[in-house]
This record gives sequence, C-alpha cells and structure tokens, in this order.
Amino acid sequence: MPLRISVCPFRLLFKHPFGTAHGLRDGTDALFIRVEDEGAVGFGEIALPPYVRESVLDARARLRQIAAFRSWTLDDLLLQIDELESLKGAPATRAGLHCALLDASARRSGKTVAQVLACSVKESPSVLMTIGICDPDLVLQRMAELPATGAIKLKVGDSLAFKRISIVVESTDARILLDGNQGFSSIDEAENLVALVPPIRLIGLEQPFNPAHDDWNQKLTKRTGVQVFADESLQDLGDLVRVSDFFNGINIKLMKCGGLDKARALVVQAKQLNMRVMLGCMSESSLGCTAMAQLTGEAAVIDLDGPWLLRNDPWLGITVDKGTMILPEGPGLGVRSEIELDYSDA
Repeated sequence: MPLRISVCPFRLLFKHPFGTAHGLRDGTDALFIRVEDEGAVGFGEIALPPYVRESVLDARARLRQIAAFRSWTLDDLLLQIDELESLKGAPATRAGLHCALLDASARRSGKTVAQVLACSVKESPSVLMTIGICDPDLVLQRMAELPATGAIKLKVGDSLAFKRISIVVESTDARILLDGNQGFSSIDEAENLVALVPPIRLIGLEQPFNPAHDDWNQKLTKRTGVQVFADESLQDLGDLVRVSDFFNGINIKLMKCGGLDKARALVVQAKQLNMRVMLGCMSESSLGCTAMAQLTGEAAVIDLDGPWLLRNDPWLGITVDKGTMILPEGPGLGVRSEIELDYSDA
C-alpha cells in the first residue's frame, strides 16, 4: 500500500479574544495531517492565522496534488519534499506535512523526534505564558488562568500597554518579555515602555518595529541595553545573517520557517552568530507546539503556550510542571488526540 495522506480541517478557538497589534481574533484556522505507510502513522499541523498568505483550502489543494502525483513511500516523500513544486511558497503546508512524515518515521524507529533531529535534552529555559492586548483590569485574571512559569509575555503596542505592564511589575515577581508585533512608531516610544520593567526582570522585547525599520532595533539596544528578538523580520534561513546586524535574538516559528528541519538549521546558525533563540508558535494546538518543543534543549526562551490559550485543543502533548516544559513520553512526537477527529483523504 502506498503512503496515505489524510486531513482534518479544524477551527481552534481561544478562551478569550486574543489581541495583538495586528488586531483582535477569536481563533485560528488549522488543518491536521495524518500520514500512514505500512503501519507507521504520524501527525502534523498547519495553523493559519489571518495575517499569513496560506489558507486551509490552499493547503488542502497542495496536499491533494502531492498525493496524486505518484505512489509515495514515507522515506521517498521525506527525501524529496523540497523538490515538490506544490510546496513552493507554502511554508506552513510544508511544515505540517514534514512534521507528520517525521513523526511517522521516528515512531517506526522507536525514537523521539528530538533524537532524530539530534537535539540536546535538558531542563527547559524560560517558559512564557502570554497575556494578549486586553483591558488592564483583566490582566491578573488572565494570569491566574495560566500555568505559573515565572515568565510572562505581554502583547504591547496599544495605548493601554503602560498600564498592563505596571500591573504585572507591581503585582508579581515574574520575568517579562514584551511583544510589540511591529506596533511602535518610534524608538522613543519603545524606550519609554522598556523603562517600565526592571532590567533584572526584562527578558527582552520582540519585534517592536516594522521590518522597514530594522536598524532602529540596534539603536534601541544601544540606548537601553534591551535584548531585541526578530519575529516578522525573520521568515527563513535566508534572512538570518541580515537580521543579525540589528537583533540580539530570533523567534523561530514552524509555520514561517517551513518545518522542524528548517527550524533546526536556524538554531544552529543563530548560535554561530551569537544570537539568542526563542521557540514560538502561531497559536497552534498541542500538536504543533509539541512538535516545536522537540527543540527546547537548544533554546533560551520558550514561547509555546498555544495550548493554554485554547478552549478546544483536541490534542494531548506538552505539559508544564513547576515552571518547566515537559515533553510527552513515547516515540515520535508522543502526542495523542483527546477526541476522535474526522480525517478524509487529501
């Protein structure tokens, strides 16, 4: 029997409307992928927030083309995935398919995906839990709903950001990462916000400016000493050397870079450039976040809190215990579905 590719569209819903400098949304469209070859089964996730170019319909059409192109084996498709025209310009679709193939291959060999990727295994670094843009009166309530990790990511870039930061600084001893999502229009504006957080508690500032002003980040660091992480300014490996001139670190996301193999390559080169590595997500479920968590031993900051922001996560995977992120046991990704998902051929 040839490799079978099946898909399940799914709308991931937030517990609360999630606000960033991009706007407010109630959920994320996703497409779960299941591959099976000679009894080896693996899973992957394509998560598509509204600001990316891909869509569920587009992803499904690309996977249908791949399935119809020839009778694949698991090993053949893994080996030839970058030769497929159907995946050109579709990093999220590639990421989901590659993850499913890698999961199946690792399960077949009895290894974890982390072992297949040759990633070190150690206690996870700073584990962030995110508070989106919201009314300041809701900040402490939102924090109480999340696992206590000692580190908070605050979405900023709006007029109430100063108040939310002050509440977290005054009410907790948590370390803080500020995420601007390109929402700042000047270096002075970012500097005033950074000054609200005691330096010993400030993990860094993520993507404060539009990529057209990447040089502002270097100037901000010189003025404040803040570590600035690239997000929207970094799409793939080709951007890394350029952004290393302006940023101290990078936020790697599977849906942007195109897969765990691509993420691993980014980690290696970022370390060669003396940049700090953050592992991020685009509000994926436990499936996508557990996939990225295979690299936790290689990172300085973990921003994989998607599962804790959702009210209908259909997967069981990573957990948090005493502030540390824990990978599930078992071969492959170690994930399992909590509900029965309705797959059909791609």
